[in-house]
Amino acid sequence: MKRAVFLHIEQLLKDYSGINNFIAEIEKSPYFGVDDQRRIMTLKQEQTAVRDAISNTDDDTLETIDSLYFHHDPNKTVEGVALDLNISRSTLFYRRNKFLELVKNNLGW
Repeated sequence: MKRAVFLHIEQLLKDYSGINNFIAEIEKSPYFGVDDQRRIMTLKQEQTAVRDAISNTDDDTLETIDSLYFHHDPNKTVEGVALDLNISRSTLFYRRNKFLELVKNNLGW
């Protein structure tokens, strides 16, 4: 996977919990227009892609993704997350990459 795609999907996962609030802010804007409608549509597509990936993954991978992106401690390294989950660093990377590929495929990239 290209680095730009990887970083975009990682940022999408980090922002996943706040997408609904962001959409509400855009809709409240007094300058709401066609570009904003396109942005909302894109955000909803991305949200659906992540939701589908979450529902189609196993519990171990979901626990890994949850620890890395949804409930991430910014002071914790990847090694620290792997240690907390009692898995090796390579297992953590394998699960993460498998999930990111699933999200990428759901987005149609």
